[in-house]
Amino acid sequence: MIIDKGHVEILLNKYGVLFFPRITSTTEVGGDGATFERYTQHFSEGFMPLGAYSYSLSFFGHISKIGRYCSIGRNVTVMGDKHPTAWPSTSPVFYRKGRARNWGSKRIDFPEFDAHGPKVTICNDVWVGDNVTLAHGVQLGTGCIVAAHSVVTKDVPPYTIVAGVPARIIRKRFDDATTADLIASQWWSLPVSAWDEIDPTSTSDLLKKVDEIRATEPELPEERFSIGRLMRNKFML
Repeated sequence: MIIDKGHVEILLNKYGVLFFPRITSTTEVGGDGATFERYTQHFSEGFMPLGAYSYSLSFFGHISKIGRYCSIGRNVTVMGDKHPTAWPSTSPVFYRKGRARNWGSKRIDFPEFDAHGPKVTICNDVWVGDNVTLAHGVQLGTGCIVAAHSVVTKDVPPYTIVAGVPARIIRKRFDDATTADLIASQWWSLPVSAWDEIDPTSTSDLLKKVDEIRATEPELPEERFSIGRLMRNKFML
């Protein structure tokens, strides 16, 4: 997808979509099929499936969805293709017809092998540090933190801090009752302006006021779109 300065201005002014580093000239940007919300910041190499108020300093594939209020660091990646470990060889020439034929194989039947596996899911208010590697199919639960340079090989529970290779639980961010209250509140469904009057350093203040705020502040509806769709519709101007 070719993006120029005019597209960047429309995305910012009409949809609240930003790039970092900034795009200042005509640039080819990937991820044209990624579905994202308004009020997101994308890495200049490509669009990510970000929820509102989330940003990513990385561009990586094989991910189904990123929730709201997420912070994705630099050089975050999803592991490469899987290979069969129970077969006599791990080489893809035994299950990828095109590659095998190009290299001289006359094999007719190729067994099926899913080299990609399920996609990664990142829930809401997740912080992923720099240089993190994610295994296929893992889910990063709401409010969790993944320390820099970690390799995540299994699901991370909500509001849990993990670190290491492979990543292991370091500690919970809050006690179980507070975690349950935060998840039940679904505070991330509200726009950032709803929180202007709370103390952002106080979890108890957020939980105490969330019902009161909900009574007057409408939720931000989840409306995801792709740059491909916007371009086909001329940015819906």
